[in-house]
Amino acid sequence: MVDPDEHEIAAIAAASPMAGEYLESIGKTDLAALTEAEWLTLLEVIITAYQDELARLLDQGRHPAPPLAAGGRP
Repeated sequence: MVDPDEHEIAAIAAASPMAGEYLESIGKTDLAALTEAEWLTLLEVIITAYQDELARLLDQGRHPAPPLAAGGRP
């Protein structure tokens, strides 16, 4: 991510504790010791928490919707 805005930074901050909670729940902190399934779950936890926080901010009207490109896609 290049030059994250304040909302993206907030979403990263919101995702961080979720990552920690997951790692605590499996009793591992060394990322090199994660199995492939644990690594993929960690990524899913982080990405989901990040997206959820951005969506929450958008729903509150505190972040403008991205402009649509030609063809109606963001």
